[in-house]
Amino acid sequence: MTRLLIGSALLSAAGAVTAVVASVQDNYAACSVALFAVASGGIGAYLVSRHQDAANDRAVLHRLRASPHQPVDALASELRLRPAAVRLSIYRLTSSGELRPNADSSD
Repeated sequence: MTRLLIGSALLSAAGAVTAVVASVQDNYAACSVALFAVASGGIGAYLVSRHQDAANDRAVLHRLRASPHQPVDALASELRLRPAAVRLSIYRLTSSGELRPNADSSD
């Protein structure tokens, strides 16, 4: 996952640099292709991020179903996630109805 995210960021950065250079040289065809690379890198980073969020949500939901009253810090440590990521997953799961509001973990 990290490699895909870094690759998407590098694609966007390279496209941005190429677009600036191409526009200064009045090469608008190359500039438009470079801007397409910027957009592709951004979309790729977005998709990787969404996939990782979904994986985090599945892991948190699985652990909370096994042990519903586990503290956020313990859950984060067990899943090797940051506590903020676990809280965000709990919020998304509660908002979507997959997790009952009284079943989420407490601090």
